[in-house]
Amino acid sequence: MMKNILYLVMVLFASTLVACNTNTVKEHEPAKERKTEVTIVGNKFYVNGVPTYPGRIWTTSRGESFPVEGLLMNSRMVQGIFDDLNPQTRGQWAYPDTKKWCPDRNTKEFIDAMPTWREHGLLSFTINLQGGCPYGYCRTQPWDNSAFAPDGSLREDFMNRLELILDRADELGMIPIVGYYYFGQDERLVDEEAVKKAVVNASEWILAKGYTNVIVELSNECDVKAYDHDILKCERIHELIILAKGVEKNGRSLYVGTSHKGNTVPLPGIIDVSDFVLLHGNGVRNPERMKEMIDIVRAMDVYRNVPIINNEDDRTWRTETQGWGEYGNNMVVAVQNYASWGYFDFRLEEENALFNEGFQSVPINWQISSERKQSFFDLLAQITGYPGTPKLLMKWYDEPGKVTVFVQDAEKYPAIKELSILVNNEVVGTLTAAPYDFALATMPQHWHQVKARAIYQSGDEEIIIESPLFENPWWNYGGAKHKPFVGIPGTE
Repeated sequence: MMKNILYLVMVLFASTLVACNTNTVKEHEPAKERKTEVTIVGNKFYVNGVPTYPGRIWTTSRGESFPVEGLLMNSRMVQGIFDDLNPQTRGQWAYPDTKKWCPDRNTKEFIDAMPTWREHGLLSFTINLQGGCPYGYCRTQPWDNSAFAPDGSLREDFMNRLELILDRADELGMIPIVGYYYFGQDERLVDEEAVKKAVVNASEWILAKGYTNVIVELSNECDVKAYDHDILKCERIHELIILAKGVEKNGRSLYVGTSHKGNTVPLPGIIDVSDFVLLHGNGVRNPERMKEMIDIVRAMDVYRNVPIINNEDDRTWRTETQGWGEYGNNMVVAVQNYASWGYFDFRLEEENALFNEGFQSVPINWQISSERKQSFFDLLAQITGYPGTPKLLMKWYDEPGKVTVFVQDAEKYPAIKELSILVNNEVVGTLTAAPYDFALATMPQHWHQVKARAIYQSGDEEIIIESPLFENPWWNYGGAKHKPFVGIPGTE
């Protein structure tokens, strides 16, 4: 007999299809006082006068030691303010549990996940004003996802969502990399003057809000031929870097750089004017090439001992010979050569219907909801010395509506304050103590999506963790596309 069973009656199915509420993300006044200030001293990042990961030395199982202090480990989370203003393509991004797209929900769930990332040692993330390909890689981009209007002015709804994310990053001591331009969307600005105006407007906005924790990637992969405006291309992008760095308010300006495409070393003229060097690891099949790129940058006459950051790399998990171990992948080679590294995760073509996969493919599950995501964050925690978070494991029973949720490694973490079951993104039951046994008395015999959510306190921060989202688990359980985390006997 299951203990502490919670019997619930489901409401009408239609009531779970909640329309996107534009009040979900609330506008608010700028913070009067910011908590996080980033500075660059030599090739190290500092937060509030202290190097990141202070004193951290990563020692591998072979006994080799590598300094981590001063690095900026990051992930490509560019769609945190995503929306599509093109009515012909907007319907592509519907959530699987509500069958609707909601940009405010996307931002809220991004914010909910940020403390979880931080608990694994993620101190930075790239978030773009023009996003990135919402399928990972794209040949064309008919959707309209730009915080810039055609004349270079800022769209208020996009910037409101960005403000919420940057506010939370400031509270958490995180350093966002805000990207301005993305190829495939830059042509939505009418001319070069609009491009310049947008750079000034965005920089002034960041400074006017008082953010001291933001650095800027002016354009994503400036050497990609898809850019329409010449000033965004690598031969002239230095003009915009200088323009952005020249925007000041109260004696403050922004740290600025730009990136080239994967497996490419930036031009000397770009390195010469940048406050940090951005590398991309896409296409780097041999991790030794990652070391070579770092060495080439450091050997340049124009290099001034500034930080080197890889802020986009999909190669670690796409090559069978690479994995998430201590050796033999781009992530660890970057760290071993004292360069920061950033994860680019998207759904492969065969994963297009799998909501739990990918951090760039819209709609996005911002939680650590797949084995691939978990592998990255586990290695990140190992390198940085951060504690990580527990995992939620779910056991489904043959009888529809019955599920038990296990908290893996619960003894290593603070006690769970509450654990809930959500059906079609609606909370249908909450328990405040283990065992977490749920029975939904009248589970509807049709489509539904189920996940578990737990909340616990870590220091001053409330941590939200979720299980992967399961589709019709009592009828489809066991399919490869719903493979749960394993580790506790009886949960597989």
